[in-house]
Amino acid sequence: MAHKFAKEDVSVSDKFIIKFSEMYIKQRSQTRFNYDTIDESLLFQKHGFDSTQLKKVITKNSVAQDLIREAGQIHKTVLTDIYRSDLGELLLTYYFEDKLPESERFIIPHKNITNRELAAQPGRGLDAVGYRIDNDRISLLVGEGKVSHQMKNPPDVVDYNKDSIYNTQTKFKNNKELLVNRLSDYSRNLTDEAAEKIGLVLLLLDFGKESEFDLVFGCSLLRDVSCVKVNEDYGKFYTQQTDFDPHHITFCIMSLDKNVKDTIDLFYDKVQELCKA
Repeated sequence: MAHKFAKEDVSVSDKFIIKFSEMYIKQRSQTRFNYDTIDESLLFQKHGFDSTQLKKVITKNSVAQDLIREAGQIHKTVLTDIYRSDLGELLLTYYFEDKLPESERFIIPHKNITNRELAAQPGRGLDAVGYRIDNDRISLLVGEGKVSHQMKNPPDVVDYNKDSIYNTQTKFKNNKELLVNRLSDYSRNLTDEAAEKIGLVLLLLDFGKESEFDLVFGCSLLRDVSCVKVNEDYGKFYTQQTDFDPHHITFCIMSLDKNVKDTIDLFYDKVQELCKA
């Protein structure tokens, strides 16, 4: 499998905002228990409640309210803008689960948006961990997504920042123990089927059998038409591809036809509207 570099042009229509707002709410409020079983609860029935009411409360409180944005103020730093980061991660998982050719798609049981501890704080660690089976051979996806409208190509979030995509992915490529540690932690929150697949990779890594699976470093960069430049925005992933041998790079640039900041504001407003409905 060769390295893959792609650009997706994204129209920021009402349909786009609604689709990804609904997807975001679903990921943020996802539970490991089945709501249907609660309707069988005699304890719930005794107090006159049902699963629909519980789901509504959990969903409402799973989504953070941005007090700075609500006050009409401008964020002084992107590090405080959870929704900016989350839209980037949302499009990362969407690309690898739904936009790649069907034979190249991944199942992503671990999404940082779903599993981060607090709604009002950005997630840490890998943005996405996924797997794909090709003729009994497993591929592991290590996913990292960023957002930038910086008028620089590539933007700092690709190559230069301490937590840039390049530095983050290089860290996992060169430090097997760190990857084993993170996968071990993530595996505790997986379903049986996903734990079997991720667990297999975890064991192959831990026992030094890296040749028996494929590792794909998945990258996504959210840009807009005012600042995007292909192939420059791929940064070192494009100019220094051999840094990741013998593994594989799949890097997609998502180019919005509307300013990044305006898009994030529309996304935030729609998420809040849907949660309060």
